[in-house]
Amino acid sequence: MLHDVFICHASEDKDDCVRPLAELLRAEHVDVWYDEFSLSIGDSLRESIDRGLANSRFGIVVLSPHFFAKRWAQRELNGLVSREIAEDRRLVLPVWHGIEQSEILCHSPPLADVLAVSTVRGIDVVAAELLKRLRPAESPLIIARDFLIAKGVMPPVVTDEWWLDIVEIKESVLRFPDLNHGRRWIFPLPHRELDRGRARGLNIGWTALQMDWAAAGEEHGLCQLSNPEQIHAFLRKWPGLLECARDNPGTLAMYAPQLTIPGLDDGFADVFDELMRPRRKDAYKMPGYGGPPETVDGKAPLCGELIAWRHPSFGNYGTGELADAFVNAHDGNYSRKSFNSFECLGWLLSDVGPWLPPRLRETLIEGMHDHPYGWSHDLLFAQNDLGKALLRKSRRAFKFTRGVRTALVDLFAEAFQLMGVAHDPAVVADRFIDREFVDAYYAEQERTMAARQART
Repeated sequence: MLHDVFICHASEDKDDCVRPLAELLRAEHVDVWYDEFSLSIGDSLRESIDRGLANSRFGIVVLSPHFFAKRWAQRELNGLVSREIAEDRRLVLPVWHGIEQSEILCHSPPLADVLAVSTVRGIDVVAAELLKRLRPAESPLIIARDFLIAKGVMPPVVTDEWWLDIVEIKESVLRFPDLNHGRRWIFPLPHRELDRGRARGLNIGWTALQMDWAAAGEEHGLCQLSNPEQIHAFLRKWPGLLECARDNPGTLAMYAPQLTIPGLDDGFADVFDELMRPRRKDAYKMPGYGGPPETVDGKAPLCGELIAWRHPSFGNYGTGELADAFVNAHDGNYSRKSFNSFECLGWLLSDVGPWLPPRLRETLIEGMHDHPYGWSHDLLFAQNDLGKALLRKSRRAFKFTRGVRTALVDLFAEAFQLMGVAHDPAVVADRFIDREFVDAYYAEQERTMAARQART
């Protein structure tokens, strides 16, 4: 249906009844077919009215002495009654205006038998009674539509195919929580356990909101490398996003761990402090993924990995664990990863991101140095002169020749272009060389080989 309701009336009743009623309903976000709202110059009057009659969920019939004197108005009523019979449902909603039941009985006994509301009680009361029927509590699309309007978003009419797309996406969220397949800024829906009626409508509404802000977040490349001020502005721009982020602090920490840093947590300090409690499951990466987490003392960590940047000792996690989480953290449903390990290493070695505390930056660099699997795999996969040299040469034979160094600079240049980073890749390449990352790669290869030999 294109409209919630069609108003069938006599023109003499416009000023004191129909127009005020139509305006009250429209103020409540009801899509009303009313000639003053719905007709434009040049429209065919009969065709437009017929279309309105055929494509409205309900028909309000303003019964009055003027109404029963109008053949045109009664023609519209006949059309609504025909639809009632064909669809086998009550869709005519009578409003009595300046008329009694005995008078209606003389004109139409069936109409006199239908429960109606009288304008004697006031137009406000008439509108309120009609809304009870026009917006049933368990109609999910109507609930979703009204939810979006309350958030300041004007969706299309509920018959638009846009709603089918949103419902399809919502269903994928419920069955496969990681609906984004690598996309970010998607959060859990609020009513996952009870997805029917009003709960289903609210889930549909939240899904529609999420599609907008997720697209915007991806367009602007917001991730763990972004300036916190930019992310705060983003969270406060999109309807519902700030509320959703506060309700899901673990997922927010997944996407933007920089907001968990004390001093950069404006509006989230309380929910992040609560997230630091050791038993908060939503603060951890996927349980059991890759075995127990590495810690500096071999004991249980002091908080979840997703909130470790907030802890004075980073939760006692080992540097390798922190470095891996910086790039690859996920909880089984949602993923932090936006760039690969080599690209993130280049970002850490650059001078961008001054908001990142130096101690944390050095810890992450150290973790990538001592656990080179991620970034070295990215280099080998690149298959340029540097990757080929690492793959084919021994630790003693490897040299940073001009060609190999140029390949390294080129890789950092490509990474910075992808990340939108303005920095000299040659400077970062020199820092990579000076910190002996290639030696760390060969040391890791030797440890892996020794472990294999020990197992055999």
